[in-house]
Amino acid sequence: MSRRRAQVQFSSSQFVLSAGAVSFQFVDGVPKRVLLVHHIKKNAWLLAKGRKDQGEELAAAAVREVFEETGYRCHLYPVPRLPTRAPVATALSCVQSDMVRTAENGTEPFAITIRPTGLSQLKIIFWYVGQVDIPPSGQEGVPQVIQRGTHMDAEGFGETGLFEIDEALRMLTYEGDRELVRIAVSILNNTTPQA
Repeated sequence: MSRRRAQVQFSSSQFVLSAGAVSFQFVDGVPKRVLLVHHIKKNAWLLAKGRKDQGEELAAAAVREVFEETGYRCHLYPVPRLPTRAPVATALSCVQSDMVRTAENGTEPFAITIRPTGLSQLKIIFWYVGQVDIPPSGQEGVPQVIQRGTHMDAEGFGETGLFEIDEALRMLTYEGDRELVRIAVSILNNTTPQA
């Protein structure tokens, strides 16, 4: 006798879709620094993330949120060997098993966070690996000033910058954010178990 797994349905008024990126500065293809932002009111160091706009693609929301919250521009990083359950795009006649496989240069989400926000309400956050677009000025490690087009001031974000990974892990306020950085680094270093 087989058992069905429990399912719970949520209508569109009960969930919000969000996206963020664990954004790195890479040196010779190796992640060296990670981008963090300080939320002044919460006195918390965080990874950049936020709600997707109506009609916006999740990946575009992740890139936009990084800029709006940190002042740094980034793009999705094509992860050389991304573990995923997403099937390969093929003809409709080909049925693929639901199993973990490796996507070459994948830009799909590497993790999700499901956060209850109230009674029967959820925030679902899709996480991507980002690469910070470093300005040619050589000031890549210096926190940037608030830039036009960001929501840094309005949303209460202050200092922002690229920090060595070990330092960032110590600085991040929430264990969930630390775990996301560790997962991303493991995937980028190809040390994540496939199961």
